[in-house]
Amino acid sequence: MPELGYPACPADAGVASAGIAEGRLRSGPWSQEQRVVEEFSLLRTACGFTFAGHQEWPLAISDVEVHYDAQLAPLWVWKRMTIPGSRREDGSAEYCVYELRTGDVFIKKRDAAGVVTREKLRPGGRMAVPEGVRVGAVVGPGRGLLTAWIRRAKLAIGGKTRELVLDFREAIESLEEATLERGDDLFEPSYGKKVRVYTFFGRETVFADETDAVIGDLAGMRPDALLTTPEPEPLPRYGKPDPGRSLDLPQL
Repeated sequence: MPELGYPACPADAGVASAGIAEGRLRSGPWSQEQRVVEEFSLLRTACGFTFAGHQEWPLAISDVEVHYDAQLAPLWVWKRMTIPGSRREDGSAEYCVYELRTGDVFIKKRDAAGVVTREKLRPGGRMAVPEGVRVGAVVGPGRGLLTAWIRRAKLAIGGKTRELVLDFREAIESLEEATLERGDDLFEPSYGKKVRVYTFFGRETVFADETDAVIGDLAGMRPDALLTTPEPEPLPRYGKPDPGRSLDLPQL
C-alpha cells in the first residue's frame, strides 16, 4: 500500500479556502430512521475541494473527510466510526483511510482493539473495469457527500452519468460502476418550492437546491431549519476529528 500521507495543500498556495456548500439535515417525522442528524460542508481550496461531514444516530457516529481534485474526482478519504454510549474515552473508535491517488483503491483500517489491516479493493462481482478507469465518485455516511458527485456530473433534466463508485457506508466496502440520473424537478410541499431530483444506484433518491447542494432525500431527511419537530439530544463527539494527525499515530 502506498504511504502518500495526508493530502494537505502547500502553505504557499496563495488561495484561501472558500465554502461552496453546507447543510444541516435531520430526519423528519415521516422518516423511517429517527434521530438522525447530519452536518456537512464542501470547501474549494487551492488544491481542489475538501468535504467534511458528521452524521449521528443512536447506533453510530460517523466523521468523514474527503479530498477532491479540481474536477471533483475523489483522491483520498478518511472515516472515523464511534459508538454512542461507549465507556472508552475515544468512543471505541475505528478508523479507515482510502487511498485513491494511484488509481487503485487501497484501504487501511484500524479497529477498536488497535489491529491494523491493509487491503486492495477490487470491483465486485463479475464486473470488468477497463484499464485506467479511476474512481469518479464516493458514497459514504449521510447525504451531503453526494453534493460532490452531483456537481461533478452537471446533469440536465433527464441526463445520466456512470462512474466507478466507492461506497464506504457499510463495514465492508464496495467498488462498482453506478449511475447517477437527474429526474424532473419536483414541487415538494415540505420545502414550499421545486427541488432537483437525483437518483443514484437506481434506487436511492435525494433532493438538491438550485446550486446542486443536497438538501434532503425521499426517505424524509430535511434541512433542520424547515422542521418543527424537537431536535434530538446531541450525542458525544469523542474529540474533534483530526485526519492529518490520525495518520501519524503508531498504529496507523
